[in-house]
Amino acid sequence: MYVINESTGKKHTVIVSRIDAAEIAQINKTKRFAFNWNKEKNFSVYKLTLEDTAEPIGMLSIAQRPGDYALEIRLLASSYENVGPEKIYSRIAGCLISYACRESFKLGYDGFVCLKPKTKLETHYIKRYGFQSTKLYLITEGTNSIKLIKEYYEN
Repeated sequence: MYVINESTGKKHTVIVSRIDAAEIAQINKTKRFAFNWNKEKNFSVYKLTLEDTAEPIGMLSIAQRPGDYALEIRLLASSYENVGPEKIYSRIAGCLISYACRESFKLGYDGFVCLKPKTKLETHYIKRYGFQSTKLYLITEGTNSIKLIKEYYEN
C-alpha cells in the first residue's frame, strides 16, 4: 500500500494500524484532523502512517453492522496538510477505504462497506471509488470492493 508525494511523484509505503483511546486523545490534541476523534474511542479507529514514521496522515473509524452484513465507515479523514489542491500526499482515502473493504471480506461481509457522506463528497465517492447511493448511505460491495483492494491495498 502506498501514497504518492504530489510534488515529487515518489511512492511512499504506508501502514494501517489500530490505535487506542490514549493515542486518539494525543492525535486529537494536534488539531491536524477534522472531527472530534475522542467520540470514536468505542469503535475501531485506525491511523495511516508512512512506513518510517508514527505520525498519522489519515484516520479511519469503522464499526461492524452484523445485522446489515456490513462494515460502516463512521469517519474518514486526511490530515489538513493532505487535503485540497496543495496536499502533500494523494491516495490516503483510497488506502483507508480499501482497508475497510478488506476487513469486510475477512469478517465474512463479502466486501459490504457503507458510509454516510458529507453532501459535497458524495459525488466524489461515487465517481472516484465506485460507491453506489441508497439515498441514506453510500455502499460498496463484492466486485467493486475487490477492485478497490487491488488498486489501493495490493498495488
